[in-house]
Amino acid sequence: MVSRVLTVALAVVFLHIAALHAAPPEKEALADRVAKAIEKGQKFLTDYEGAHGGLEVATGRPGGSTALALLALLQSGVAPDEPIIERGLIALRGYQPQCTYTVGLQTMVFALAGKNVDRQLIQRNVDWLIQARAMKGKSLLGWGYTSANQGDHHYDYSNTQYALLGLHEGHQAGARVDEDVWLSIRDMYIDAQNADGGWGYPVKGAGSTPTMTVAGLCGLIIAGMDLNASREKILPNGRAENCGQYDDKTNRAVAKAFDFVSSHFPMLEGFDRMRYLHYWLYGIERAGRLTGLRFFGKNDWYRLGCQYLVDHQKSKGNWESRDLDGHPVFATSFALLFLSKGRTPILISKLAHNSTDPQNVSDDWNNDRNDARNLVEFASKELFKKTPLTWQVFDARSIRGETKRDRDLLLADLQQTPIVYFNGHGGPLFTGMEAGGNEPLLRQYLEEGGFIFAEACCGDERFDKGFRNLMQRMFPDTTLKLLGAEHPVWRASGKFVVRPDLFPLYGLDMGCKTVLIYSPTDLSCFWESNDRENGKAREAFRLGANIIAYATGMEPPKPRQFEIEVPNEPDKNNVPRGYLKVAQIRHGGDWQPAPRAMRNLMVSLQKLGLDTDPLTEPINANRENLADYRFLYMHGRNTFKMTAPEIKNLQFNLNTGGLLFADACCGSKTFDQAFRALMKDLWPDKKLEPIPLNDDLYSRELNNVAITKVRCRREGADGRPETDFREVDPFLEGIKIDGRWAVIYSKYDIGCALERHQSTECLGHDPDGAQKLATAAVLYALRR
Repeated sequence: MVSRVLTVALAVVFLHIAALHAAPPEKEALADRVAKAIEKGQKFLTDYEGAHGGLEVATGRPGGSTALALLALLQSGVAPDEPIIERGLIALRGYQPQCTYTVGLQTMVFALAGKNVDRQLIQRNVDWLIQARAMKGKSLLGWGYTSANQGDHHYDYSNTQYALLGLHEGHQAGARVDEDVWLSIRDMYIDAQNADGGWGYPVKGAGSTPTMTVAGLCGLIIAGMDLNASREKILPNGRAENCGQYDDKTNRAVAKAFDFVSSHFPMLEGFDRMRYLHYWLYGIERAGRLTGLRFFGKNDWYRLGCQYLVDHQKSKGNWESRDLDGHPVFATSFALLFLSKGRTPILISKLAHNSTDPQNVSDDWNNDRNDARNLVEFASKELFKKTPLTWQVFDARSIRGETKRDRDLLLADLQQTPIVYFNGHGGPLFTGMEAGGNEPLLRQYLEEGGFIFAEACCGDERFDKGFRNLMQRMFPDTTLKLLGAEHPVWRASGKFVVRPDLFPLYGLDMGCKTVLIYSPTDLSCFWESNDRENGKAREAFRLGANIIAYATGMEPPKPRQFEIEVPNEPDKNNVPRGYLKVAQIRHGGDWQPAPRAMRNLMVSLQKLGLDTDPLTEPINANRENLADYRFLYMHGRNTFKMTAPEIKNLQFNLNTGGLLFADACCGSKTFDQAFRALMKDLWPDKKLEPIPLNDDLYSRELNNVAITKVRCRREGADGRPETDFREVDPFLEGIKIDGRWAVIYSKYDIGCALERHQSTECLGHDPDGAQKLATAAVLYALRR
């Protein structure tokens, strides 16, 4: 009874698999080249240290090259307890403050390494930098190579840049820096800005250069960040005084500097003509990260920088040039800082949109400019064990996607971010491609595994009304529901528990999970304040962390990619003959809590060269043509029971070559009990048995790579789901008929993970593990 569809599919499948294994390797993806370049750069610095007894280069600035190289190694992923870092820290601790470059970099390294022994040294360095300023009355002139107190009357924007970076990182690590210091830095940059928006190397009077303008742009942003922490005052009614109000002079200066950087950004072939290229690239990375912008003008700054650097890395893993930054240790350190920090995974995309607020139509989305940055930093530290994470602005208002592929690429780019966040005072208006002019992009983002968090900034009723109208348009058949105390979001981190009455939340469910959460009360102004320790602000940060934990399932996002694959789905009315089609069994329970699970699996199998139909066929077990479908899928959360005709028809299918693949939604014990009862009804003399680890199902011959471990969240000692996924042996159960598995079953969730909609309350696999096991089941069914 093997159907004609399956017979053709089998032939096509193995022709495709054979061709796949025999095909010549494709050109290596840029993201993979970047990862290898980082490893080679780290090795070069490690080898240099071994050959020279340290990382120090004679420059007249003792400790500078050691600090820069350590900063690059730490930022690119070398752990603080690695021997090369430990040796470098010991060396750095021996340098007393005397050179601005060294003190700034040394402070950054101490802050990043996070060793308690260096806390006093961080404050010592911050105090030295403040005392070393060149001042004229109360006006800051800048920093020179050494302290102005020691008679150094030279000051420039390069030394000033590294003094500022040291002050900022030291302040972030807990050192005291008074507000007047940040005010003086901001005023210095504004007063000395040239008419074209840039700055030169000497303070005032010099022509603008790309390197110093990037430094000035970052300086203004950093000074503003540290000043704005206390700008807003939360009022008893929940609104924030001064929300969205920033200093106009600073805004204009930042805008002019940004225009200069964008207009002077070279084409890729012009990189070789840039002076101090590696120094400039590190500044560009910092400006991109601080602003959250992926593009400077029309220039994808990170892609262009990566393309240049991977093409110009030397065989030993280093970079070099003729400029002062071109010594292999300096150039390699700057290159590593660019490559590694620019590749940092994006946790939150802050969505730009227009607004019904007549006073702030185009910028109402950004009333709190540091809310996402501060929340991501908190989550990185508290949830993801200090894993470096970042955020970005996603602004597609000026993009007009003329073709479906254009729109698909935009969606695929957004899908690299697990969380999309937007807020405002007025009602949100999506007039550009960020929602296709009519919101389909956001809906599709959710359907493909994304998560949206929205918030009424200052609890503004205009945003609340506009957002609820938006939801009615996007989801006319679903309503926002108040999330009760039983919802896992209030405790999702496993670290913080937040009372629901402090910040009521509403949600929208899709399949296994709440995929959109909305707060009608203010959170962003608390995040902007960056007060993580006191009162309601502390609870706002903790709730933000819980929302992130729930949205991500406590899994940090992957490093950003460049090449984005957009699979082509066959027209549902024109599926070619011989394509593999899945039938999903309807049963009396909630039979389809993850409606896109099999669709996602079939699309992924297309990448293996398999001809698959992503449109799953819902089917009752008593359908006459059930035997035409040789791969069946079952999923659910609740109890169910099949009728005698359904059991008989399903049994016939499986006895004559069919395969049933099933899993319990989020590890539901209710579904698990019902499924085991169904197996007894099908075969009273058989029972589900563990599939051995040496079975063909997990083998290299079937899967190209043997499945030996998967990541799965299982029960903890208290019976509740563990907080983190653990690497474990795969555990599937099955029933054999005539020597082959007719049933493959997982009591741990696979379907929700294939949708990327699993939550921290979900017992089950991570998406990669689910993909491996589900793919193995399909290949096993086809090979028999």
